[in-house]
Amino acid sequence: MNEHAFSAVFVSLRTAEDGEALPLGAATAAAALVQASLVRLGDMKVLAAGVDEPQDVLADRILASSPDVVGFSLYCWNSTASIKLAARLRAACPRLLLIAGGPDAERLVAEAEAGAESASVFDAVFLGEAEESLVAWVRDSAKNGGDNPRARGRAGGQANPPDFLRGKPASPATLASPWLTGLLEPRKGGQVAWELTRGCPFRCAYCYEGRGSAGIRRLPDERLERELALFVERGVGEIFVLDPTFNVQSGRALALLRRFAEKGGDIAWNFEIRAELLDRPQAEAFASMPCSLQIGLQSVRPEVLAAINRGMDRKKFAAKVGLLNAAGAVFGLDLIYGLPGDTLAGFKESLDYALSLAPNHLDIFPLAVLPGTELAERREALGLVADEEPPYLLKRHASFEEADMASAASLARACGLFYSAGRAVPWFLSVLRPLRMAPSAFLAGFAEFAGPRAIGARSAGHAAVERLQVEYVSQAYRARGKDRWLAAALDLVRYYGAWSRAFAEGERSRVRLSHPLHDVESPGFLEIERYRPREAPKPCEVEIGPGKDGVFARIAHSHA
Repeated sequence: MNEHAFSAVFVSLRTAEDGEALPLGAATAAAALVQASLVRLGDMKVLAAGVDEPQDVLADRILASSPDVVGFSLYCWNSTASIKLAARLRAACPRLLLIAGGPDAERLVAEAEAGAESASVFDAVFLGEAEESLVAWVRDSAKNGGDNPRARGRAGGQANPPDFLRGKPASPATLASPWLTGLLEPRKGGQVAWELTRGCPFRCAYCYEGRGSAGIRRLPDERLERELALFVERGVGEIFVLDPTFNVQSGRALALLRRFAEKGGDIAWNFEIRAELLDRPQAEAFASMPCSLQIGLQSVRPEVLAAINRGMDRKKFAAKVGLLNAAGAVFGLDLIYGLPGDTLAGFKESLDYALSLAPNHLDIFPLAVLPGTELAERREALGLVADEEPPYLLKRHASFEEADMASAASLARACGLFYSAGRAVPWFLSVLRPLRMAPSAFLAGFAEFAGPRAIGARSAGHAAVERLQVEYVSQAYRARGKDRWLAAALDLVRYYGAWSRAFAEGERSRVRLSHPLHDVESPGFLEIERYRPREAPKPCEVEIGPGKDGVFARIAHSHA
C-alpha cells in the first residue's frame, strides 16, 4: 500500500474486432481516481488486452505492478473472461481490492441474488455512471488503510456478495478527461472513441443508454476543444463519436460538424444519428466531411417498434434518408431480428424496406436480452427465451421460433456478404429490378447458392466476393428468362466493383465490359431495361485505378 494513495490497474479485455481501440470506459473511471488524488498518475495503469490471451499471462502482468486495486470493465463480449481473471487474481492475492463496472456488471446483481460465486469475487460492483460512486468507495477504503474485511471473511470460509453501488449521473463539468490527464495516448493513424455528451433522451427497451439518466448533458466546450487539438496534433486517423444520438440537438450538432471540418484535419469520423432529426444543412455538413453515419432502424412494423418504445413514419424516414443520398453522405442502417411481436415475414419486410433506401451498408443483429434493460425485466411477460450467458442472444418467442431465428441469421449473413462486403450499393437495386424479386427473396437464394463458399469469399477479399456475385446474378437472370439484360447487369457489377477496389485498396484492375465505357458510367445505364444504346454495343477492356485526382477509368483496348 502506498503511503498516501493506492496503486491500481484497470483492465479492459477486447476482441480481435476491436483492433487497437483504446479503452475509454476504463480510462475514464481511472481518471476520476487520479483527479481525486486517490491514485497518482504514475501508479495508475490501464491495461487493454485480448480477451483470448492466456489468463495466467494476464494475471502475471497485472500482479507485476503490485496493485492495491484492480478494476474490470465488463461488457457482454468480455465479462465471462474478466470474472475468471478476477477469480485467478483473488486466489493469488486475497488482499487485493477487486472491483467491476461497465454495462455487463448488471449480470452480477442476478448472480449475487442466486448465490453464485462469480459475484463474490468482487469487493464492489459499480452500476451505471461510476465516477462519483467509485471515488467515494475508494476514499472510504483508503480511510481504512486499504484493509479488506472481505479477505478476512474469505479466509474464514465466507463468500460475501460485493457492495453494489448504482451511481448517479455526474455533472459533465466535474468529469476528468482520460486524454488530457495522459492516461490514454492517442497514436498517429490510430482510432479513438470520443465522448461529447452523457445521457440519451430515448428509452429503447433493449438498450442501456436511456436508463438512469434524464436528458442530455454536454461535456464542456473548452474540454472538447483541447481534446480535438490533441487528436489533431497526434495525427489520429479515425474518431468514433460515442454519443448514442449525435444529432439530438440539431443546432449544436451542426456547430460541432463545422468545427470538426475546420479543425479536424484528415480525420475520418463515425457518428450515430437519428434519421428523423436530420435536416438538409446537417446532411450537407456530413457529406462535406470524411465520415460515416450509423442509423438505427431496427424494424418497420409499428406494433414491433411500440413494444420497444420506438416508432417511425416510413415516408418521413425515407425522405430524411433521401437527404443523405442527395448530399452524397455515407451511411449505414441497423436492423434487429427477433424483436418482441415480430415474425420472420415482418423481418423480411424490414429488410426489403432498408435496402430500398440504398444504405452503404446494412448491419443486422439478433436480439440480445441484456441484463439491466427494460426488455430483460419484461422477458417473462413477453415470452422471450434467451441465453443466460453473454451475449444473451434470443433463442425464440411465440412469433419467432428457433427455425425463424436460423432463417433470419442466414439472411443476415447473405446480406452482409453480397450487399455490404460486396459493396453492391451503386447497382443492387438496378440489378434486381428486371428480376422482379424482393431483396429478401434474392438474398435467400444467394445464401443457398453460396453455401460454404461464402466463408472463403469473405476472408479472401472483395474480388472473391465479386466472383460469387457474378455467378449468382448470372444464374438468377437465366433462371427467370432475363438473359437479354444479363450483360448490362454484369457490366455494372464489374465496373463498380473495380472502382470500389481502386478507391478503398488502391488497386488497379482491367475489366472487360460488354458495353461502351461512357454508357456504363452514365446514370441512364442503371435503368437496365430502359437502356437503349446509341450504336451496336462494342465490348472493351477498361483500366480502373487510383489517380492523383481520384479514381480513373479509361479504355485499355476496344474490341471492334
